[in-house]
Amino acid sequence: MRLIIHHWDTDGIAAAALLYEKDDSNMSPKIGNYFLEEDEFAMISVGNYDEIVVVDVALHPDTMKRLAEITKVRVFDHHITKRVEGIEYINPILDGKDEEDYPSASWVVADYLNRRDELLAFLGVVGDWEERIKNTRFFPLLDEFMKKNGFTFEELHEMVYLMDSNYKAGDKEEVEKAVRELKTTPNPADYIMNNSKWRRRKEEIEREIEDAINGKEERIGKAVVKRIKSKYNIISTVARKIWKGDEYVIVINCDFFRDDCQVYVRGEDATPFIKMAAERGYVSGGKKNVMGAIVPKNECDEFVEKILEKING
Repeated sequence: MRLIIHHWDTDGIAAAALLYEKDDSNMSPKIGNYFLEEDEFAMISVGNYDEIVVVDVALHPDTMKRLAEITKVRVFDHHITKRVEGIEYINPILDGKDEEDYPSASWVVADYLNRRDELLAFLGVVGDWEERIKNTRFFPLLDEFMKKNGFTFEELHEMVYLMDSNYKAGDKEEVEKAVRELKTTPNPADYIMNNSKWRRRKEEIEREIEDAINGKEERIGKAVVKRIKSKYNIISTVARKIWKGDEYVIVINCDFFRDDCQVYVRGEDATPFIKMAAERGYVSGGKKNVMGAIVPKNECDEFVEKILEKING
């Protein structure tokens, strides 16, 4: 038996669905957590799994070490993360490859499985890069796939927003169910586009995102700082939508968790902030252009100030 632990967004769902087999189990961490809690470890410990596969989620090293004590662990990812001894990593970025060649975990998995001609392989790419993918050397591959299969970029984008509505609404069960449904449905595109539950959620969340984007923001040197108050996990979407590509965006939401704030940075180079968050012991992760961290509320302002100091020199 195998357990797949996957991220809650489109890329994590698509990558996990590509990997999923008949006798597998799958789970997402509690949405917003980049670590596993004790009840999750308890469930895993009694599962008698032969292997745990971690997909598209940079879990805290302590969590990874505990998983490796339970059984064999493999990781499929494209984020900048720290290797844990004894764990196998299928992560071309850690091996020095360029993110434009491996823009999503779904593409890493599809490449590994030789399934690069499937919708799920490309959905994670569109989910993680959105419009920016059009300006990369990867785009001709995506363009060829769309022309061959009769999809438009707008349709793929719509599928991403429908899938992401579940994690933004905090519905972990629906996130996990999506992996199994997308594996077994004969037509993943129809399943996604005709899912009325996801569509209602998407419309509600879009209104929340629009309110956040239109809310107050502050420019501090080279950075735009936006503080939002939302029960939805929309922080990365808000940052992506307000980022212009020639500045840094910092979005802070202290209403998703009870005791912690979400801090999300998007900009030219987010790797120093990933390192900074890790050194402070925060649950965090990211890749070249993004950093996400869960920060205690009483430390949030100081952490943001340190980020701003580094951005503005």
